[in-house]
Amino acid sequence: MTNPGGLFYQLIQDLAQGKGIPHLIWRLSQILNRPVLLTNSVHRILACHDPLNLNLNLDEFLYVPDVKINEADFLNRSEHILHHAQFTLNNQIFPFVYLPLLTGDYCLGYCIVLDTTPVTNALKLKPLSAEDKQTILDASMPLLLSLKSSCEDSLRQEQYRDDFIRDILYNNYDSKATIHEKVKSWGWNLQGSLLALVIDLPDKDFKTAREILPRLFNHSSPISAYINLQLVVILNINGLKKAKLKTSLANFINSFLDRLADHGKKRSSIGVGIGSGVPSVTDLYKSYQEAKVAWELGKVFDHKSVCYFEEMGFLKFIFTQPARELEEFSQRVLGPLIEYDQAENTGLLDSLRVFIEYKCQIAECAKALYVHENTLRNRIKKIEQVTGFDLRRVDHMVNVYIALQVLNLGKDD
Repeated sequence: MTNPGGLFYQLIQDLAQGKGIPHLIWRLSQILNRPVLLTNSVHRILACHDPLNLNLNLDEFLYVPDVKINEADFLNRSEHILHHAQFTLNNQIFPFVYLPLLTGDYCLGYCIVLDTTPVTNALKLKPLSAEDKQTILDASMPLLLSLKSSCEDSLRQEQYRDDFIRDILYNNYDSKATIHEKVKSWGWNLQGSLLALVIDLPDKDFKTAREILPRLFNHSSPISAYINLQLVVILNINGLKKAKLKTSLANFINSFLDRLADHGKKRSSIGVGIGSGVPSVTDLYKSYQEAKVAWELGKVFDHKSVCYFEEMGFLKFIFTQPARELEEFSQRVLGPLIEYDQAENTGLLDSLRVFIEYKCQIAECAKALYVHENTLRNRIKKIEQVTGFDLRRVDHMVNVYIALQVLNLGKDD
């Protein structure tokens, strides 16, 4: 039976008093007299305490090997759920043990404790004793409870903030003062010039994407929101000259894509659209719309993973036209097709969307639509008859594609 005066009860009492993860990690490190860290499910370090002042200078992340453990073993605090690994820093090897913190079959994070071995004792630490390992196991449940509570609180905050960001991006707010009043309490910096980018992930794993987003850009924290099945990121670009801005954006995005690759996401499958800089938060909706257009147009015409609205050429000028004119243009191009679909109960407009999404490749598009290739060819022929456009001609295709994007933007609004 666990000692009522032991670590387990101390940590539970800390939780009851509202003390969070940093305090629990501090207490565990003091008892073990060695560095202790806690990471989340994507290996970002959430808390670290080093009572020996070893100056480890760790990165934001500390990756550990994936392991499969039984939840029953975790609940019973079996010693074999502690695993051994090591990392190298400044040509020094640092052995450690780590404990996955499980809830059901999902790992919320990892408790990491520095160890040593008789062969490599650069840390001048004694090897973890059986008593030390039991101490780590005793801390497992309080750490899990604290981590779970933190995750749930973070999720609630994200949902509230996502709604707030959506209002900003769709120009739906009471006043500029109201915006700054809200963001001040969150420590956000929305003063001065801003820029929006949208990130498209095929597997829609935005939880991972948000958690591994770099913490700083231009000395400010990026702001992220999950909107319309895309991750939207707002960056403060105040004071950045044009040349430096492009370099800073490239470094930020490459760092982010590299981290996604570490989590099994193929860079080639991830799309990023980048809007232009705007002078204030009340203009941010323009940058957001530009970022969406950059990605959608670049996906078809440039075939790039990262697309800048500023580099869209003549397409950029088309989408800076008044909304009413764009809507009228879209209606002229697609109106007959929409009317035909409604009258005949067909889905030619959706087939056209998928056809363009798959870069006009008959075989791939037919597979996506679950139809025979000849069936798709017949649909394309009917679309051309109804609209009067030849989808083999670049100028006709540009008109159709722009009209579709205007229609899509209208749906988002």
